Amino acid sequence: MRKWFCLLLGSVVLMSEALAGGVGLGATRLIYPDDARQVTLNIRNTDGQAPFLIQSWIDDARGNKSSDFVITPPLFVLKPESENTLRVMFTASGLPQDRETLYWLTAKAIPHTPVHSKNTLQLASANRIKLFYRPSDLPISSDQAWERLSGRIHGDRITLNNPTPYHISLISLQVQGKEIRGVMVPPKQTLTLPGHYPGARSFSYRVINDFGGWSKVYTATLQ
Repeated sequence: MRKWFCLLLGSVVLMSEALAGGVGLGATRLIYPDDARQVTLNIRNTDGQAPFLIQSWIDDARGNKSSDFVITPPLFVLKPESENTLRVMFTASGLPQDRETLYWLTAKAIPHTPVHSKNTLQLASANRIKLFYRPSDLPISSDQAWERLSGRIHGDRITLNNPTPYHISLISLQVQGKEIRGVMVPPKQTLTLPGHYPGARSFSYRVINDFGGWSKVYTATLQ
């Protein structure tokens, strides 16, 4: 009889990229247009020998489990060197129609533990990617939003302003030769950068597009 060993929450390794433990996702982000019936995401096991039990779910922006979407299949075995397709369906209503809403999709891969492996420690790993619910009647396109990011400096602190209805995810942000990674400015909100930048006059940045690629470098003057 096969056994699947799942570690406790504290032992689960979460990864932000689309590949973890031999199991990879076909995208680093998902866009869900509000007029879509469903969106799909490929998931592949690149390991030549080990099967994985795949468990998938969606969290809201705060990291709480969300019932706004249904994923099928939510639990299945992914055999060695095989693929499957996750189907994501929106089942809620009442989300803002003037901006995107952020969710997180997680696909956890639990390795198979052979019966004879009594003392083998198996680590579950997880792919976690952004899922954006996007209304269809937004006034500008996502690529038009990137160049509208602006910044203000107050003393030696910098605050970014995103006046657009899109989340602006920055793969790279540079101020005075310092690189800041992992910055995402929510739609129609501001974000104060960590650190101090006395005398800074401008900043440059590159944005992650809808397909996970990088934009050109933009430069903006601090106000």
